Amino acid sequence: MRRTVLTLILGAALVASLCVGSGQADVPLAVTISPPQMIAPGRVAFNMAIAGLRPELGPTIQGTLTVGGHAIQGPQAPVPGAQIPATIDLRGGRVQVGGNATVVEFTPLPPLEENTPLAMEVTIRQASDIATAGQTGVLLLPTVIVPGYLNDIGGKPKGGLISVLEQRGYHATGTSPDLFWFTYRSRALGLKGAGQALAAYVRDEVLPKTYAARINVVGFSLGGLLVRWNLAFEPGWDHLVNRFVMVGVPNEGSVLSYVYSLYAVAGLARTAAARDLVPTFPYWRPVPGASWRFPPDGENPALADLNTHPLPEGIRAYAFYGNQQQLDAHDHGTWAGIAGDMRELPKIVYSFGPGDGIVLTASALGMPINGGAGIPGLADRLVVKADLGPVGHLSLLATAGEKIADTLTDRQTAARPGAPIAGEKRRPPAPDGPRSGVGLPLAGVGFLTADGPH
Repeated sequence: MRRTVLTLILGAALVASLCVGSGQADVPLAVTISPPQMIAPGRVAFNMAIAGLRPELGPTIQGTLTVGGHAIQGPQAPVPGAQIPATIDLRGGRVQVGGNATVVEFTPLPPLEENTPLAMEVTIRQASDIATAGQTGVLLLPTVIVPGYLNDIGGKPKGGLISVLEQRGYHATGTSPDLFWFTYRSRALGLKGAGQALAAYVRDEVLPKTYAARINVVGFSLGGLLVRWNLAFEPGWDHLVNRFVMVGVPNEGSVLSYVYSLYAVAGLARTAAARDLVPTFPYWRPVPGASWRFPPDGENPALADLNTHPLPEGIRAYAFYGNQQQLDAHDHGTWAGIAGDMRELPKIVYSFGPGDGIVLTASALGMPINGGAGIPGLADRLVVKADLGPVGHLSLLATAGEKIADTLTDRQTAARPGAPIAGEKRRPPAPDGPRSGVGLPLAGVGFLTADGPH
């Protein structure tokens, strides 16, 4: 982002000075500044309030505005009033007070490409008295949350991650929102169709409401695959996305998606999206102990094609994942493979690996599974790999909320690609060898509602 110096000169303006009320002369001189807030795309508003103002003493004001680390100090000028509303027009390159009175012009600031810190300081001088106040803020890049499968059933969430981000300064409502929840028809669209719908949503809904040239994206489960699809195939997305946060994303698919498609009652596991979640790693063998391979009807060309495309080098990517170890054959862990004749359900034998109950840890990281190749250009390009521990798939967004907020608002300590965050537990990916259990029942595993909204 081209950093631009903005100058706040609070001089003579078309604002009527307020009369000094009874007892005002006894009030100590003081000034306060409200937190800056984006009120429209490219328009930042704040207010100054001056107490103890005595116009007969000729008070003056001097202000400094800093955007993106660069600052300049304006000259002293007469105080226009005790209440001074001000607006910084980034697109137009001007500072206005009292509604539409331009007091200074500057080189316009282009749409944001990074979170941009903003700071202001004002000094009031009145005879021998001096009062100074400062205020800081951050102009946040817009963030789009892309939920998982069946998000279109439950509707937009009312809490969870959105609430956490709003507490950190994001706005999901109002005249200039910077936090968006993308709802899409997951039961009707596959990876390509849903990815195109996401691209249209960002183009038609997100960018017109914000003042940004880049965005951040949080992709949960299937939603993370839609983002990866657009990074690989949608023109311009490799330069559009700044931060990409993956939460429980089945980057190599999920065995559960294939198994549930075999049950006649599991209609929601036979959609185009569910088919695009079938594993791209070998996950079947005719008998326990045989080499891993793919079932005759169990390959996934769409996801396999996607996995030949590395993450773009200019993207800051993060992976948050569950890592529950399977305790014994009766613990409903994360399926890593199946053995047996698929026509004899539910007598097939399952192998388990670390994961969140639906997505293997290794799948979330793009690591080799059952002798497969993994995903080149994924794990080695992650800025952070965050192990959330024994957390189920449905709880990942809530568990990772504060860490995601840290990542998006620059409270995360900078790390080299592939470095873990503090406290990350090093655990092995899903093993090549089986830890087996006999067929699990359909009820209780939770695929049909696994990726619903949080």
